[in-house]
Amino acid sequence: MTRIYRSLGSIAIIAISLIFHSTVRAETLSSVMTVVAAAVEKSEVTRTITATGNVVAWREIPVSSEAGGLAVIEIAVDEGDVVAKGQVLARLSHDLTAATLSRQKAVVDELEASLAIARSDAARAHSVSSGVISTQVIEQRDTLVKTAEAKLEAARAQLNEAEARQRQTVIVAPAAGTIASRSVAIGQVVQLGVEMFRLIQDNRIEVDARVVETDLLAAAAGQHVTVLGPSGQSEQGSVRIVAPLVDPKTRLGTVHVALPKDTNLKPGMFARVEISIESKLALTVPLKALVWREAKAHVFRIGRDNLVSLVEIGIGVKESDGIEVLRGLEAGDRIVTQGAGLLSDGDFVNVKTALVKGGAFR
Repeated sequence: MTRIYRSLGSIAIIAISLIFHSTVRAETLSSVMTVVAAAVEKSEVTRTITATGNVVAWREIPVSSEAGGLAVIEIAVDEGDVVAKGQVLARLSHDLTAATLSRQKAVVDELEASLAIARSDAARAHSVSSGVISTQVIEQRDTLVKTAEAKLEAARAQLNEAEARQRQTVIVAPAAGTIASRSVAIGQVVQLGVEMFRLIQDNRIEVDARVVETDLLAAAAGQHVTVLGPSGQSEQGSVRIVAPLVDPKTRLGTVHVALPKDTNLKPGMFARVEISIESKLALTVPLKALVWREAKAHVFRIGRDNLVSLVEIGIGVKESDGIEVLRGLEAGDRIVTQGAGLLSDGDFVNVKTALVKGGAFR
């Protein structure tokens, strides 16, 4: 009988213990933290070179006067105007050049008439019978023809020169582009070789990005570039060419980045660039999943029993909302993506699954 009572007592103790532990576990489950988790997967990451530079014209052409001492009588364009090759930009006074041209045309006409007479005389001298006109006279007539021809040739050369000076009074665009600056006014007397306009050829704008020498060898023509202007608005461009020289003082090289024709950036502006030099598939985690301990990156990995463990990871290329994982995790591992900052190693958690869209955690 005593043994029966002892057995019943043991059963009661076990039952009470089970009830107690069930109650504690229920209270624990109701008090644990709920976190958002996602599986680690591979996505495309892009390695970039970051640099700064200035917006410049692809090619600037100074437009100068080839004639000196003439006044400006007309300005046909202004800064910002888009012009075609050969379009009139300005006109200079042409009274003197026009007078010189008219006078030289008259000289040419007179010499052409003299040459015609000389040739006619020489022809008659050669046509008469032998002995009527001496050989000396015939030779003189032939000499007069050659002299008249030489004078006419020289006069025609002077006429061409006068016509060229007349054309120089009209200033035209040497190429298609945009007028970047105008440095003349109506009535101003321009001197030979003085710049009147500056033209951005073909409206092509680019960024001269200054890249450190350690990154310069990775840059190459054709690479995609994201350009950020002073306003922070981004534009897309491409590497046109990498300059072959490095400044020995600054250890910087120049990468010329071509911009689209509809760019809002202006020459002289400051710009930041990100040059995409390599794309690959790699394990990534969202930036908000990182937990920093002693200046090292960690994440909380979730085990099958929903216990979290703090794992140190190696990180690589940073994306807009994620970062490459070089070591510490494998594809398929579940990590905490929201709520990691409030956890400790070994905590028990309730798990919600994060949505993944286009390779990015949400």
